[in-house]
Amino acid sequence: MLKSFFKGFRRIFGNLYFLFFLNGFLIASLFYLKTESNYESNLFKAIQKSIDKKLAPTDTKDSMLVKIMRECSNILGNRLAVFTGTSSDLEGFKTDFLHPATVDLMTAKGACGSYSFVLARILQNYDFPVRIAQMKANGIFGAHNVVEVNINTQWVVLDPLFDTYFVKPGGKGLASFKDVKENWGYYSKQLPEGYDPAYYYQDVRYTNWDKVPVILPAVKKILTFFLGEERVKNMSLRVHFLRMYDFYFYVVLIIYLPVLLITAIRINKENRVHQRPKEKSFAKSNSFISRSLEKAQ
Repeated sequence: MLKSFFKGFRRIFGNLYFLFFLNGFLIASLFYLKTESNYESNLFKAIQKSIDKKLAPTDTKDSMLVKIMRECSNILGNRLAVFTGTSSDLEGFKTDFLHPATVDLMTAKGACGSYSFVLARILQNYDFPVRIAQMKANGIFGAHNVVEVNINTQWVVLDPLFDTYFVKPGGKGLASFKDVKENWGYYSKQLPEGYDPAYYYQDVRYTNWDKVPVILPAVKKILTFFLGEERVKNMSLRVHFLRMYDFYFYVVLIIYLPVLLITAIRINKENRVHQRPKEKSFAKSNSFISRSLEKAQ
């Protein structure tokens, strides 16, 4: 079985026409992904510039976070109303497979997920460490997503879907998920009208390590060995994939480099094969000339 597989593999990648096609396809893919990445980056830079106009030099990190979240909620609010219930009309390669942040930004069709991804991406532009918190509700993790931001060595929680944040007793800064969980009676009084009571900060996880069987559990074990259980438990993989075009760009680049090398080797091999007949004919002509000269002498 393996022998036939490698034989077929060698036959395919030994075909120069196929290799030229594959090189062209990969180069076009790299160009497309880089173009889309630049477009997406410029969109979020434009949003950042708009938010910058509403920030004051006297803003603390807490007030800065609240203003950024408020702008994010305002941007996505009307779009959620438009695109809710229209997910079937938005199906396609970009939406279903690439799913860049621009899809969430333009449609907000992922509700709390879209709000959290867009807010996290904006906060990354401000160099804030962020993570996506997958809240447990009705016995299910990920029933609601919120964003946690690290400021002053503490992770504070923001809920962009409900434009909600929590202030500690005495106005001593923004609260963390743990703060809200342990004192829900106090913090629940800060909730806005229309807030879903099922989201009462029962529990949280940051990565669904069972989403991709075998692979992600294996990654978790390796990371736990090197980083420790506590760090892996609080690790949010999703924030590392907010720039999906960049991620796919490097994946395609990793694939393209060996393909380019194989193509170069194959071309070199073909050139050698075509040069051999010429070398033989040149050697024969030299031999004929030598014999003719010997006879003449």
